[in-house]
Amino acid sequence: MTFTSILKPQGSVTMGIATAILVYAIYDRSLPNAATMGATKPYDVNIEQGRQKAGYTAAAALAAVTLITKDVNVFILGGMVLIALDVHARTANATEPTTGSLVAPQESTSNGGRVQLQAVS
Repeated sequence: MTFTSILKPQGSVTMGIATAILVYAIYDRSLPNAATMGATKPYDVNIEQGRQKAGYTAAAALAAVTLITKDVNVFILGGMVLIALDVHARTANATEPTTGSLVAPQESTSNGGRVQLQAVS
């Protein structure tokens, strides 16, 4: 199966940048800023749920634009931004605010048998 783009080279780069901006906007509207994520307790459930929702939404938007344009450059540029923002959000959510360092998750069963991740200080 061939994946022939409907865009010219200039349009391909422009659409790739536009898709990257779309992915950024989805993450920007779904998550608090980095300072707020870094100031909360590590592995905050609300931040993690927002990150997951942003990741799924951005991946769906990226897939839709890629399939409509049939352009690999759109997928590459948008995918790079998606991965970078997801790693950034995961790192900010795993940071201990008092020390500024990353902490490992710890399992806890203190809520009725359900496993919940807690930060190890």
